Amino acid sequence: MPKSKLPPFQRARQPEQIEQRQEAILAAALVLFQKKGLENVTLADIAEKVGTVKSNIYRYFDSREHIYLRVLQRQASEWEKRVMPALDALKRKGTAPKVAEVLTRSFIQSAELSTLITVINPVMEKALSPELVLDFRSAFYERRKRLAQALAAALPGSHAKEIFPLTLYIFTQVAGLWPLCHPSSESAQLFEHPEHAHLNLNFEIEMTRFLLRLLK
Repeated sequence: MPKSKLPPFQRARQPEQIEQRQEAILAAALVLFQKKGLENVTLADIAEKVGTVKSNIYRYFDSREHIYLRVLQRQASEWEKRVMPALDALKRKGTAPKVAEVLTRSFIQSAELSTLITVINPVMEKALSPELVLDFRSAFYERRKRLAQALAAALPGSHAKEIFPLTLYIFTQVAGLWPLCHPSSESAQLFEHPEHAHLNLNFEIEMTRFLLRLLK
């Protein structure tokens, strides 16, 4: 796969040029995070992917974790674009099983997001600037509010204020359950043996079961 080259960094003076380079860095980072996992990706790896050197990355992002947060927020926005219309289609006529199906399917279809949020806790423990942490938490809070409103509209008799606290458990459940249901290829092969089959976990089944309990 050919590398995506950035224009010379020293010429990035216009806002649109800066934005293009940020976009290229984020796109490269997403590919690497998905392929190698955040913990195995360095700023040097990202720089090489976009055709520059590590020092130039610092012109646009504070750290690898900063890039991760931006990529995560972008994938969360894409997930929201997918799940909100599906929930809106259930407006005033949804049931717990139907809503659980929509939510579970949305996380499966948004595998990039589901993978990225599995490492959110270690990232937030890093030495991120207070401004970055505040920005992330504020965006996450607003996203939870929108999800609560959509769920309340889909489930007759429910209220967004009551559902809002539950939205936190939805995301934390995905973060914990996704890696358990998507083991390494070596472990997955081991679970294929009949004597270990009971140890295999299916995300769709387990997430649906959790949501049914949560939403009832």
